[in-house]
Amino acid sequence: MQKITEKNLKIFQKQYSFDKSNYNIIVSGINGSGKYQFIEHIIKDYFKANGIHCPQDILGHPDVYYVSLPLYDKTGKHLRIINNNERLLYEFGFEEKIEGSRVGTEITVDQIRELSEFTSITSTYKHKVIIINNCKFLNKGATAALLKTLEETNSDSIFFLLTSDKKHLKDTILSRCHNFNYVIDDDSFKGESFYDYYMSLVPRIKDVVNNTDYMADFDKTENELKLMFEKKINPMELSESWRVRGNILIDYLLSFFAILLKGRYLTRGCQVQKLYRSLYDNISLSPERTIQISRFLIKCKKDLDTNINKKFFFDNLLIVLNKNLY
Repeated sequence: MQKITEKNLKIFQKQYSFDKSNYNIIVSGINGSGKYQFIEHIIKDYFKANGIHCPQDILGHPDVYYVSLPLYDKTGKHLRIINNNERLLYEFGFEEKIEGSRVGTEITVDQIRELSEFTSITSTYKHKVIIINNCKFLNKGATAALLKTLEETNSDSIFFLLTSDKKHLKDTILSRCHNFNYVIDDDSFKGESFYDYYMSLVPRIKDVVNNTDYMADFDKTENELKLMFEKKINPMELSESWRVRGNILIDYLLSFFAILLKGRYLTRGCQVQKLYRSLYDNISLSPERTIQISRFLIKCKKDLDTNINKKFFFDNLLIVLNKNLY
């Protein structure tokens, strides 16, 4: 078990004992940080504490129900639900299809209706456990159906609503759930480069992209930003390579500029503060300029949830970044 998972488990176990009938818990934290594996550990510990046999794959247990994006064949027939690794590949823009099949862009109302049928039947043992991964994909109808399900569940149930950003959830859902923030601890960072730092924040990505070239040239990003800052490169030369890197590049850039913003306030001598110094030596932006860029990147991240033309998106990203790095 990773140290960060263990740390979050200790915090969680102090807050929840599962001795009541129903729990609705939002688990929020950055994508790829290990939230789903954290939930797996919670469920396995719950089964063990209650003397319930736990299969190797928790989703094979009759009291566990998993909801995520659907997978469709060429005729539009629903095949199955994508697993967490497949979701990460899709959401970060590494893959548009899974096993040659189209990934649905939404969690649909029909999926939540099937979930409601699951919760209407008494559990085999104690609680029924539901995992919704990732809640940002709930469409309007699914959100309304989920709200009703949370309010009218007939069986004792534990809902885990996973999300990378609570802003994706309606206030009506938020008001009916507890929130657990999955903490990321960068105090133990031991690497040298920003790439090392980012990968330490998203350990699941390292596992998912192992033996692939999905992130083969991400370590070039820092130098590319430096060249733009020094006006030594036409940003349009980077458009295709940035597009290929996928949606995860926005998270990567947000983390990069977050270091530039907070680095001066970190404990002197810690490894992250040393990383900040090396980044700032190459790209010496003022806090005001860094905040401006970060706000732009947050807007870009929202735009990714729409059917935006990717070439136009990355062209515009580079143009605005280049302008603000001067």
